[in-house]
Amino acid sequence: MSSGRKIASAAGGGGYRLVIFDLDGTVLTPEKKLTPRFKNAVKRAVRLGVMIALASGRSLGSVLDVLRQLPLGDAPGYAIACNGAIIWSRQPGQLIASECLEHHDVLLLTELGRRLGFACYLLENNLLLTDFPITPDAGGHLFSRLPVVKLPDGWQGMPRRPPKMMFIEQKEIIDALPSLIPPDIAGQYHFVRSEPNYYEVMKKGVHKGSACRTLAAYLNIPEAAIIAVGDEQNDKEMLLFAGVGVAMGNAAQDIKLLADWVTDNNQNEGAAKVLEYFILKKYQHACD
Repeated sequence: MSSGRKIASAAGGGGYRLVIFDLDGTVLTPEKKLTPRFKNAVKRAVRLGVMIALASGRSLGSVLDVLRQLPLGDAPGYAIACNGAIIWSRQPGQLIASECLEHHDVLLLTELGRRLGFACYLLENNLLLTDFPITPDAGGHLFSRLPVVKLPDGWQGMPRRPPKMMFIEQKEIIDALPSLIPPDIAGQYHFVRSEPNYYEVMKKGVHKGSACRTLAAYLNIPEAAIIAVGDEQNDKEMLLFAGVGVAMGNAAQDIKLLADWVTDNNQNEGAAKVLEYFILKKYQHACD
């Protein structure tokens, strides 16, 4: 790979200052846990002045739940939620930016789902909302940890601005969905597959890469001093934006091919090894 030139350039420019990690399939084990080794690597990196951000398709509350488990001390820590629609600073606990869908988008995407025969859920306050019939085998029940709630009668007249909407169905259905979206609608939004059972919709131009760009500008950190780590299709723009894009060992093959470096999988401390190699090891060498 051509990773050596990018990595050498970034390191030569004063070192890495911000590391952005995806959650599921990256810092979280298959059991959805953070490992002691990763937490220790974060603690040591933060002591060296490196900032940490978590970027996920999850809701803001869910991302913050994981961020609170990290030993950040007095360092702020940042959360990118809903695939880039929301950017939050842990300290002082404030919104940096948000890019939400408008009510007319909600109406259009709900109707699209109805025509296709699937629920297109609104994400609001850690709830999945839909006016589609909710049955025991609904995808939201089967493949999400969030409660599924029926929208009230007359909801169309109540303005809503969710950060994203999403189809949640069997893998085979999600496989086929991109080809079923009419081109005129596909061009109006950012559609992305975030997990085998999730096909998500954000405002056009909103994704993890755009959020990383906004956060970098807010922190006044150049791209070359940023490392981004991920494993799924919704991590693509983030890995391409960063000075060094790192794919997990369990990442899809096309994600590995666009990355500058491939680490171990999320069962074998791949995320911790990124910090150890790019931050802690290089610091140790500089002190030798």
